[in-house]
Amino acid sequence: MDSQLPLRIMEAVGLLHRLGYLGLRILPGINASGTAWRIVIHNVTEWNPEDKFGDPFNSEESCVYSTAGANIFNNDVQMPEDVSRVSVAEAILEAMPSLQRSTPSETGNLDYVRWYAQLLSQVTRLDELPVAYADYFDDAEGWELGWGSRRRFPAPPTYHPEPAVSPVPAKSGQRDEHYVLELCSEVLGLPCIGQQTFDWLRGDPSLKNGKRKALPVDGYFEELGLVVEYHERQHSEAVPFFDNKVTSTGMLRGPQRQLYDARKAALIAQHGLTLLVIDYRDFSHKKGKIMRDPARDQQIVAALLARAAECTDPGVITNFPTVLPETPADR
Repeated sequence: MDSQLPLRIMEAVGLLHRLGYLGLRILPGINASGTAWRIVIHNVTEWNPEDKFGDPFNSEESCVYSTAGANIFNNDVQMPEDVSRVSVAEAILEAMPSLQRSTPSETGNLDYVRWYAQLLSQVTRLDELPVAYADYFDDAEGWELGWGSRRRFPAPPTYHPEPAVSPVPAKSGQRDEHYVLELCSEVLGLPCIGQQTFDWLRGDPSLKNGKRKALPVDGYFEELGLVVEYHERQHSEAVPFFDNKVTSTGMLRGPQRQLYDARKAALIAQHGLTLLVIDYRDFSHKKGKIMRDPARDQQIVAALLARAAECTDPGVITNFPTVLPETPADR
């Protein structure tokens, strides 16, 4: 039986779109010899405007697959014959740690997400896999659904990257994390660096390749030596959809999140920085989402920042401690 992995990959991207990972795009095609279908999954934030397709094969983070590899995803992930779209979605998130949930205004990719949903509705069999490029392939009429079928689907909406903006967008409809970091910037009068990484703050080694990926922090105010983390519900409550999935390190995602929260608490302080953890429970909320009142919320954030400023030694400031910092022996 032919591998169903190509279809599960297509479905996984659609699933991640619905879960809020709106920056995902795909580029499917036929290899130079014309013998295998292949696809690269990439993040629109790495779009290279000098290339017609955004130059996804040179992205720092991406996922690749070829039918020549049967059930091998992204070069080294062995998928089972009955692989699900959820498992593939998990593998994509593991391989692309900088991929974050976003709003349409943050990615400028909403038209593509809508287009992709229509494309996915037309791809239900292996002989309908989309083709965007191949040697001597004329894409003027759009993508081909099934190599050699002559059945065409309109090409995806063109992406025009927005000019560089602050890493913490000040737009309506942004995620609670961005909303809170924006309030921090307003109170402090300083810019916030989003998704900052440090060489000394990394995850556990992957069981497959031994690599330790950097663990980004939500916000970093370099002038103050201050790291701000915003904790949504998954940091204090179970999230069954993701928590019970095994990560590349061999741990379940839920316990791994707690482990990494503890690691951040320990190592950030050890490296002379202050960590302020702002929790959704610090605010009025409904089902984990902040019931926004900017004036009131700014006062809450200001009080927490004042506590952080009063610390004479690096440490952790939080109203809702949920995990204990790791000891060196734990790492």
